[in-house]
Amino acid sequence: MRISFIFLIFISSLSFSFLLKSEEIYFDLSQNNIDIKTDFNGREIIIFGLLKEDHDTLLTVKGPPSKMKIQKKDRYFGVWINNKQITYSKIPTLFFLSSSSNINEILPSSILVNEDLSFEKILNNKTFDQNFIFENDQNIWNENFVRIKKNQLYYQEFEMKIFKNKLLFQTSVFFPPNTIPGNYNVEIFYIKNNSIMHKDKKIITVKKSGIGSEIYNFANNNAATYGVFVIIFAVLSGLFAATLFRRV
Repeated sequence: MRISFIFLIFISSLSFSFLLKSEEIYFDLSQNNIDIKTDFNGREIIIFGLLKEDHDTLLTVKGPPSKMKIQKKDRYFGVWINNKQITYSKIPTLFFLSSSSNINEILPSSILVNEDLSFEKILNNKTFDQNFIFENDQNIWNENFVRIKKNQLYYQEFEMKIFKNKLLFQTSVFFPPNTIPGNYNVEIFYIKNNSIMHKDKKIITVKKSGIGSEIYNFANNNAATYGVFVIIFAVLSGLFAATLFRRV
């Protein structure tokens, strides 16, 4: 309800200004920060803004880049083990798309690759390491990687809703419960004649808060010490459980 009210105010306030500044790029977010607490179950963010006449509009949300691995299991003597694997570098941990039209129809493949604007193209210009020689097309591995990320809700495409005689848009994106802390880039692209004419960017900051934040920061800043504490805690827990069961 609160988000809908914000969007209604946005529509009313921009109706007149849009007529005065038809070339202005404007979009905004329902919130710029996400706090991850122990009871965090995901968060919906509303992205809304102006459409440009005779232009298509594309939105992307990308998480912090990271190394990611995909593995293939093979069966040896009746046992399934990890055999082949590829490690990709500088891959967005999260990737959302929303467009007013099919992106493959409004932009050529070269731009989709250079700007990382497509699930199918996101891996094409990324470096990777593999522990085997390709027998088939690498695209099979890329497609499986994207499929896994989609199933985990990290790579998703969201509907772009058009309002006010095709002058305004709204998109709702959902950050899943396992979203990692970091800065998430939200970019808008105005497209015409198969080219990007204008673009703009905002940032959503995701951070841990509460006791979870203290543990997360300590673990990242003092990895060795944290590991020792975890081992000691596990050993003490095991000894306590063994003593308890002996008494019972």
